[in-house]
Amino acid sequence: MNTHDAIARAAVTRGIVARRDRSSFRRAFATLMVLWVLVFAVVIVAAIQASSYSQAAAGRDALARVRAHWAARAGVEAAIARVEYETENPDEQDPLRLSEELELIGENSLDGARFKVDAPAGGDAHRKFNVNRMTREQFLLFPDMTEDIADSILDWIDTDDDSRPLGAERGFYAAQAYPYVPRNGPLRSIAELELIFGCSPELVRGEDWNLNGRLDPSEDDGDASWPDDNADGVLDAGWSALMTTASVDGGYAASGQPRLDLRSAAADDVTRRVGLAPDQAQVIITHASGAAATMGDFIRRTLSQLSQEQALRPANLTNEELGTLLNECEIGAASAGAPGKLNINTCEAEALQYLPDITPGLADAIIFDRASRPSGYRSVADLLNVPAMSRNRLSRIAQSLDVRSNTFVISSRGRDDRTALEAELVVVIDRSTLPATIAEVRRP
Repeated sequence: MNTHDAIARAAVTRGIVARRDRSSFRRAFATLMVLWVLVFAVVIVAAIQASSYSQAAAGRDALARVRAHWAARAGVEAAIARVEYETENPDEQDPLRLSEELELIGENSLDGARFKVDAPAGGDAHRKFNVNRMTREQFLLFPDMTEDIADSILDWIDTDDDSRPLGAERGFYAAQAYPYVPRNGPLRSIAELELIFGCSPELVRGEDWNLNGRLDPSEDDGDASWPDDNADGVLDAGWSALMTTASVDGGYAASGQPRLDLRSAAADDVTRRVGLAPDQAQVIITHASGAAATMGDFIRRTLSQLSQEQALRPANLTNEELGTLLNECEIGAASAGAPGKLNINTCEAEALQYLPDITPGLADAIIFDRASRPSGYRSVADLLNVPAMSRNRLSRIAQSLDVRSNTFVISSRGRDDRTALEAELVVVIDRSTLPATIAEVRRP
């Protein structure tokens, strides 16, 4: 083989090898591209799956929250139904029955969820003083209360801009670093007290920083977390333990009927409702027509005294008849949303000492007598059976007291069975009118 042929053959061989190398490269490149495509596809699929899972989980959580919320709402509706039934079908001999019934609602199951209703102390808003009807004398009986704070609270509530001697009105608040205007009307919440001169959160809330009426872990751990507390296992709620804005006056009578306004009623109406003789009813109607007449007059004075200027000589009311009169009747209908009275059946023993005209000894006597009555006082007139309680004294404090309540605070917790997610509704139920209304809703 000559040199020319050898060179030609070598060239052919190199071409073949080069073609094989290029073919191998293309196959390797194609394989690499396929692998990259597969990896990219896997990443895309994984991302889609993760997104889908996240969306599905979020959807499940959203559905669980909705289910928990409506379970909580079901608890609220159960409480409203109980309140309305007891309002229209009361037990006149047992004023405490509604509070007991609310506490018995307890826990109930639904389809995929459950609710638990909590009504501490019967959920009774009337077991505290309504700050919007308190007098200066009452304010000054409260712990850590001063004359300037009492005057400032009353200035905040009254409708004028005239400052009391030690109070604060529009001019004072306008001069603050961040000016604001006083309400000049009833407070709408206990937290609103903190806007008033001298009312610090420590005085208003004590350890109950979230104002839920419960001793939460953060409120019983000393200085470990806010707020500061003494870690004694007892909730010190400051003024919020004794004051409220939720209670409402008026409402239905102990019989389940609208109260009878003596200024517009006839004597026959009083005879039928209270069970009195016609001459007794007539004396009551005649006296109630006077501009200055109050229900306390029937406590302080006998019908014989009230009828001195009339030709009638009726028998005096027994304590039981007086109690029925106070339960069923009123002089001048209570205005809508008027501040409620203190319920002597459900209030804390401590609250009685903040009533004017009530000495510590008399407060103890009332608590002792109340403890002997499983169903509570049926009427304010029952207090006449307490030693040292005179008619004059009772007539002065009766305008601040009641034995039944119109507003109730309940907590309803809904729980989704699958996820254990919970939702809570804290509501104020007002039965002063029917159907009952939800006066306030909080979502802690």
